[in-house]
Amino acid sequence: MKLRHLILLFTSFAILVPSAHSDQVDDSHMEWWRDARYGMFIHWGLYSIPGGEWNGKDYGKEMGGASAEWLMNSAKIPKKEYRETFAPQFNPTDFNAEEWVSLAKASGMKYIVITSKHHDGFALFDTEASDYDVFDATPFDRDIIKELADECARQDMKFGVYYSQSKDWYHRRGQGRPGTLSNEDYLELVETQLGELLSNYGEISVLWFDVGGNNVIEANAQGARVRELQPNAVICGRLYSRSVPKAQQKYADFISLPDRTIASSRILEDAETCMTMRDNWGFDKDDDNWKSTKDIIERMVLSAARGVNFLLNVGPTPEGTLTPEEIERIKEIGEWMALNGKSIYGTTYAPVDFDFPWGAMTQKGQTLYLHVMNWSPDALEFNGIVGKPVKATFLADPNGRELTIKYDPQGHVTRIAGLPEDAPDTRDTVIVLEYDAPIKDDPNATGQYHWSKTTGVKHNNN
Repeated sequence: MKLRHLILLFTSFAILVPSAHSDQVDDSHMEWWRDARYGMFIHWGLYSIPGGEWNGKDYGKEMGGASAEWLMNSAKIPKKEYRETFAPQFNPTDFNAEEWVSLAKASGMKYIVITSKHHDGFALFDTEASDYDVFDATPFDRDIIKELADECARQDMKFGVYYSQSKDWYHRRGQGRPGTLSNEDYLELVETQLGELLSNYGEISVLWFDVGGNNVIEANAQGARVRELQPNAVICGRLYSRSVPKAQQKYADFISLPDRTIASSRILEDAETCMTMRDNWGFDKDDDNWKSTKDIIERMVLSAARGVNFLLNVGPTPEGTLTPEEIERIKEIGEWMALNGKSIYGTTYAPVDFDFPWGAMTQKGQTLYLHVMNWSPDALEFNGIVGKPVKATFLADPNGRELTIKYDPQGHVTRIAGLPEDAPDTRDTVIVLEYDAPIKDDPNATGQYHWSKTTGVKHNNN
C-alpha cells in the first residue's frame, strides 16, 4: 500500500432523483453540457481480458448482459485470484488516445467519460492510495487517464471521469468479502483518489459518480470537494443514494436515468441516459447482440426529444482498441450528425409530450425539427402546435428546397405534403420547420403514439 494523503470528504450516489439546478444560483457551468447532447462512455479495465468468461462459462450472456464488467462479482472470483489472474495480462500496447478522441470527434460527440475505477476496484490511473492500479499491478506502465485527458485538451474535447465511490469488490468489506480495508481506510482511499483525479489531470468537465448510498461515503461533502477543486465540473446525480430526498441533493447537476433507458416522456430537468451498443458495457468476446446504426440514432433522437443527453458506450478490447463493430457504428453516426447535428445540438425537448407514428420532435427557439424515422410518402402530419410554420425544408438538403405546408386551425394539425416516395435518409430524415413567432403548444392536444423505452419501436397508446 502506498502512502495515503489528501483527506477529502466523499459521497454516495443517486440513480434518478437529483434536481438539475438544486440550490445553485449560477449554473452557467452547465451550458456546454446542455448544448452537447451526445458523448462517449468508455468502460475499460481488467474485466476486458476475460471478456465475460470464467472457467468456461459465459457470464456476459447468462447474467443478462451485465456481467462482462461485473465478472468478478457474478462469478464470485476471490479478489486475490482476480488480481493475480488478470492484472499481469493487462498490457494494452495498441491503446492510442489520439485515435479514440479523433473517432469521438468524427462521430459528433462533445464529451468523453471513462471509467477511472469501476466496481472491481482497479484504477486506470497512477494513485498513491493503493498499489492496485495500472502502474503498480500491470506491465502497462502508463497513466491511461492522463493520456486521454491530455488528448482531449489537445482536440478541444470535454473530458470526464467515471468513479465508483461506493461499490468496490476489491477494497471494501461486505457481502461475504473480507476486503482489504476497514471502512475508515476505504474512505481515505476514496478521498485520496478523488483528490488525485480532480488535481492531476487538468480540467475535469464531468464527474460521473456511480452507486451512491452506504454508511461510509458522505455525498454532500464529496460534492463540495468537486466544486472546490473543479468548480466547472458537471456532477452526475448518482453521487447520491436513491433514498436521499431531492431537496438535499445539493451538488447533483443532472439526473442519470437507469442504464439503457429511453424516457417515455419529457424530462424538464437536466438529464442523461447512458446506452450500450450491444448488451454488455465492458468488452465481451461473444456478445453479438449489436444495435444497428439506425437503432442507435433513434435512441439518441428520442432522448433529445425528451430533453435528455445521450452517452453512448464503447468497451475497448484487452489490446486497447475499439472493436470493428463499434468503429463502424461510431463513424456512421458521425456521417448522419455531420448533416443533421443541428437537430440535436443545443435543442430542447419537444413542445408536446407525445410522439407520432412517423417519429418525434426536437426544438430550438422558433424552429422545430421533425425526426422522421418511419417514412411514408403520404402527407406527414402532426397536431399540438398552434400556428402555421413559414418554411419547411429537409435539413440535409444543400439546395434548401422548400416543402409544401398545410395547416388546419381546427385541431391545430400541420401537414407536410409532396414528399418523395423514398426516404432521403432511411435512418432518420430531418425536416426543419421555421416559425415566425415563439412556438406555442395546444394545451388540449393529445397523442396516440409513443416510442418504446427499450426497443425504439412505436406503439399505439390505445
